[in-house]
Amino acid sequence: MKVARGISLFVIAVGLFAIGCFLGFEGHSFFYPGVSAEKSRSGTAASASDEKMHVSAQDENIISADTSFVVIEVNMEDQSESSAEIPVPTYYMGMDREAFEKQIRNFDSSPSLQELQKGFQGSEIRSFSGSKVELCKFYQEQKEAEEEYYYLAIQNNKVVVYRADGQTVYMETDIPAQDLPDDVLQELLTQKRIVNTEEDLYDFLESYSS
Repeated sequence: MKVARGISLFVIAVGLFAIGCFLGFEGHSFFYPGVSAEKSRSGTAASASDEKMHVSAQDENIISADTSFVVIEVNMEDQSESSAEIPVPTYYMGMDREAFEKQIRNFDSSPSLQELQKGFQGSEIRSFSGSKVELCKFYQEQKEAEEEYYYLAIQNNKVVVYRADGQTVYMETDIPAQDLPDDVLQELLTQKRIVNTEEDLYDFLESYSS
């Protein structure tokens, strides 16, 4: 009899505990109905805000880490192009078109030594948006300066000056061959005499001009 009574009391206690928990949860919802809804709205709003910021950056044409940044190198000799997509340089992050154009102008006015060695001539923006930027860089191959020197020779009994190719006449002078010293005359008759600089050339011509 005592055992049955103890079991009954235990069952009643468990039941009361379950009823209390239920009433506590329902009571909280009853007395504070806006709390759960507010938490749900808060999470949804945060997610929407992040998405809106991402879309806003694209719509407002701002360079971001998600922007496709393409550099196009143009060979001005044959107008050929090569392009490559690179990670967005950190110093371009957050720039709109106006700020980006200003940065490019600064770069063009003071290019790096590496760019100058490649023959950099300037750049332009081909396209600009928050999703994709195309920057063109123009290059002109740097040709080594040809060595400039001159040849002296005798033609029609007068001194003639040729360019370094030995074929192109640079100057026909009025200096008669007979006015030259014998050793110089023999040199010019048997082989062309080399004059290294324009200054040396005019010094020679002045020496034998009447």
